[in-house]
Amino acid sequence: MARKKVPENYEKMKQGIIQAAIEIMVKRSMTEFSLTDVAKKVGLTKAAIYWYFPNKNALVDEVARSIYDTYIGYIEKISGSPLSSCEKLRRIVLGEEDTIQAALMCVFPIKFYLESYSESHMVKTLIKNGYEKYNALITAVLEEGIRNGEFQTCLPVSELAKFITGAIDGLAFQNLLVSSEKPEVPRFLLFSVLDCILTPIHPTPRKEVSND
Repeated sequence: MARKKVPENYEKMKQGIIQAAIEIMVKRSMTEFSLTDVAKKVGLTKAAIYWYFPNKNALVDEVARSIYDTYIGYIEKISGSPLSSCEKLRRIVLGEEDTIQAALMCVFPIKFYLESYSESHMVKTLIKNGYEKYNALITAVLEEGIRNGEFQTCLPVSELAKFITGAIDGLAFQNLLVSSEKPEVPRFLLFSVLDCILTPIHPTPRKEVSND
């Protein structure tokens, strides 16, 4: 029996299908997301999609893995950079790339269906590990900033990290639900709130001693 020929640019097209699925999930919901829509977006027939993914669930699994790798990889790159702690936090909160924002927002349609996954399912495990790592990375940036004297806070750092994660989640979720007629809630509002919570430390000016 002759083996089926693998399509040219297999990996490139596979990644294109994953990205198309993310974009569709962001704009719609998971119930409206279909392989037919994905195939149309990448210029393939629905039958051709099965070369890359045996079913819709397999594609969703790969989308979840792509979100994890993209977003957590971005946070790791920022947290490990030589930037100041304040700038790291600003970039984590505000984001830098459209693909990062899309990846984060795409988590929500998947999260709606977490109850349908078993505890050991890859999607549930990835999302759980992703949030734990996200909190750990933000906690490390906050601790670094306090240690370096960039800011201080009276709140427990681990709880503040959870607040930041939850607030970014909340903004992305709200923006996902707003209609095209309504403006999105900008992320810089969250950073303004953090400016109030994290008090910058300014050196106390030394008083000159008079020789008189």
